This record gives sequence, C-alpha cells and structure tokens, in this order.
Amino acid sequence: MAATEITATKNPSDLHDVLGRVEKVFLNRAINQLPSALTGSFDFKLPILDDSVTFNMGEADVTRVKLIDQTNWTSYAKKGDPDISFQIPSFSDEIASLLGNKKGASSTNTTLGVKFQGYSATPKKVECSLLFVSDDEKVVVYLPNVEIFATPVLGDGENPSYFNCVITPIPDSTGADYYIGIKTTTEAGA
Repeated sequence: MAATEITATKNPSDLHDVLGRVEKVFLNRAINQLPSALTGSFDFKLPILDDSVTFNMGEADVTRVKLIDQTNWTSYAKKGDPDISFQIPSFSDEIASLLGNKKGASSTNTTLGVKFQGYSATPKKVECSLLFVSDDEKVVVYLPNVEIFATPVLGDGENPSYFNCVITPIPDSTGADYYIGIKTTTEAGA
C-alpha cells in the first residue's frame, strides 16, 4: 500500500500577513468611521514608549459541559476582557488636554516663568479611534471606537514621566470591535 501524501490548500507562505512590531499608533477624535472612509489624516501620531504596547482583545472564557463520566459534551464561550494599553511620555499641553481631566483656568507664575494648568486625578474618558501600524507598514489594525482612560505616572525607573493609557474597544455600527488591514498595492519603484 502506497503512502498518501498529505496536502493543504493554503501553506504557511500564503499566510504571512503579520502585524509584527507596532511602530506607529495614530489617534483620531472621530469615531465609528468605516475603514473605507479613512482619509489617512489623523489628529495625532502618538509618541509611545518602547515595549509599552499591550494588545490582547481578551481571552475567551470557555465553559465546558461534561457528562457524569467526565466526557466533554459541549462547550460555550463568553468574550473575555481586553488588555490593551500603552504609555505616552508627553506632558505637552495637547496631550495633557486630550488625556487629562482639566480643572480651572491656566495661570502663569512669572517668578518661576512657568504656566500651570490644574487637572483632576479622576480619569477622563476619551472616545476616539486608533490605528496601529506594523514596522513594515504592510499590516494595520484599526479600532474604530475606543474608550481611553489615562493616568499620569511621574518617573518610573529609567522611563520619563508618562500617561498610562488603558483602552477598551467598543463595537462600531456594524458590530466590529477591530479591523485588520493588509496592504494590497505596492509603492512605485518597489
């Protein structure tokens, strides 16, 4: 009897669309835009601390139903909580105003030559959209509707002060929490 060769319609080389290292994160104040409506113009290209991006849409919470002999009979799953975060090492007025819960008017101390702005320690909910871009720019992940809560961290080992941002994806009008984009065209001269 001859050995049967096992074949597959798709091989690993056909599946090499990878979001490798995230190199860029863009933020847009507009939410619920379908990917086809994106113009490529975003409000912010965020400065993100190296190795601070965590992106996990949530582990499935699986319940297994067993028979009395412990045979798995069926299973069902609920969506787990997402674990998406990054750190922004900027206290610029634009970033602080976006992520911080501003209180009162700004004031300037002329003796110190410093302009002060008050912020509440209560986290502010920021509703926006995010675009994560891979290092080779061939794969992107778009979150059309997210809630960000940020808190300032003053000095953390060798890191400068930063806003620690925790992100929760919210489904858009189609029910999508995220979109995966794969580059379909090559650039001239490539």
